[in-house]
Amino acid sequence: MEYKQENGVVTKSSPANIAIVKYWGKRAVQLPLNPSISFSLKNCITTTKIKYTLNKELNDYSFNFLFENKSNSKFEEKLLQFFKRIDHFIPWLKHFHLNIESSNTFPHSSGIASSASSYSALAKALAEIHLQITGVTLPQTVVSEFARLGSGSACRSTQEGWNIWGDSSFEGSNDQYALEINPLVHESFMSIQDTVLIVSNQQKAISSTKGHQLMENHPYKEARIQQANKNTIQLIEALKNGDWDLFIEIAELEALSLHGLMMSSSPGYTLLLPNSLTIISKIREFRASSKIPVCFTIDAGPNIHVLYPESNKNEVLEFIERDLKKYCINNLLIKDSIA
Repeated sequence: MEYKQENGVVTKSSPANIAIVKYWGKRAVQLPLNPSISFSLKNCITTTKIKYTLNKELNDYSFNFLFENKSNSKFEEKLLQFFKRIDHFIPWLKHFHLNIESSNTFPHSSGIASSASSYSALAKALAEIHLQITGVTLPQTVVSEFARLGSGSACRSTQEGWNIWGDSSFEGSNDQYALEINPLVHESFMSIQDTVLIVSNQQKAISSTKGHQLMENHPYKEARIQQANKNTIQLIEALKNGDWDLFIEIAELEALSLHGLMMSSSPGYTLLLPNSLTIISKIREFRASSKIPVCFTIDAGPNIHVLYPESNKNEVLEFIERDLKKYCINNLLIKDSIA
C-alpha cells in the first residue's frame, strides 16, 4: 500500500470529563450497563504527542510510550490491547512505529478520569495520523468509538461540552460512541464551574476496571440500571430548563450511589477519605445557609468536584478558600469549568 506520508509528528490534547449520571459496570468490549451524561473540563487536560515512522518490514505493533517522561509497562500492556481492538479501522497500524509521549495537567489515577482524557487524546492523534497518511478523515463517531475501546468514559472526552453515552430513551444515544448534546442545554449549564478539591493525589487503592467488574454480580445491579436510566431522563430535563434544584438532586444522588455501589460490592471497598466526607457536609451546610446553588459530584476516587453557576463564582470561590481548601492535600485544588 502506498501512503501519502511516511513519517511525521502529531500532537493532540483532550479534556477529562466529569459525569453527572455515572457509568458503572460494563459488558462485552467496553459497552456500558447504563447511560451516562458528562461535561468536558477546560483545564484538566492530557496532551499526547506521537511521532510515527513507516517501517516496511514491520507486520506487528511497534511503539514506545512515555508518561511524563517515564516508561509505564502496565500502560504499555493496555496500549497493546487497545491497538488490537482498533486495527481493523486503521490497518496501517502494524506497519508504522509509534513514539508516544503523554502528560497531564492534573494528578494521574486519583479519580479525575485520567484514562478518559488519555485515550481520547490518543484517539484524536491516531485519527490525525490516519488523515495524514491516507487522506481520509475519520468521522467523529469513529474517533469516539476508538476512545471507548481504550477506556469507556473516554468516548465522552472527544468532544467539548455536554455528552451522553449509552443506549437510552434519548434519541440517537447508543452504546458505541458518545453524542454531544450542547444545543439543547440551557445557557446557565453551558458555563458551569467545577472546582476540583484534591483530597488525595495518590493512586487509587482499586482501579476503576476492577470496580466495573464487581458490578457483574452486584446485588443491586438491575436497580442501578433502572436508577441511571431514570436519572438520565430527569437530568436532560434539568439541563434543558436550567433547573439547578433538580440538577443538584441528581448530581449528589448519583455521586453517592456510585460510592454506595462500591461499598456494597463483594468485596466491598471505599475510595472516600474522612476529608471527602467533611467537604460534602460543609457544601450542604453552605448551600442551605446561602441559598446558592452549589453542589458536589465525585468520580471514582476521593476528590470532590464542586459544581456551581458562573454567576455565583465569586461567592463560591470565597467559601472554598475559607472553609474547604484546608481539607485538600497541600491546599491543592484545580479551578475549572466546562470546556
